Amino acid sequence: MKSRIIERFKFEAAHAVVIGGKPEEIHGHTFWLEVAVEGPLRNGYVMNFLELRRIVNEIIERLDHRNLNALFENPTTENVALWIAKEIEKRLPKDVRLQRIVLLEGEGNGVEFEF
Repeated sequence: MKSRIIERFKFEAAHAVVIGGKPEEIHGHTFWLEVAVEGPLRNGYVMNFLELRRIVNEIIERLDHRNLNALFENPTTENVALWIAKEIEKRLPKDVRLQRIVLLEGEGNGVEFEF
C-alpha cells in the first residue's frame, strides 16, 4: 500500500518566458501548486500536514510577488516547478519522498511531474 498526503498552495509572480531566444512581455499569474509526498504510515500519518506546509511555504515565499526573471534564466512553468521540487526534496524527512508536483499558471496552463 502506498500512502500519500497532498497540500495545495498559491502564489503571485510575474515572468517573461524566453521563446525562440526572445522574451515575451512581462506579465503576472496566480500560480497554483499541488504537492504530493509519499512514505510509510507511522503513528497513522505519512508526515504532519503542518510540517509539509511549513516546508513548501518557506520555498514559495521566495517566489511570491517577485519577478521570476530575476531568479531564473528562463522562468517557464516547467523550470519553476522543477526548482520547487528540488527545494522540497532537500527538506523532507528521510523516509518521505516527493511523489508529484503540479504547477498551474492561472487556471488554464500547467505542468505535472511525477518522481
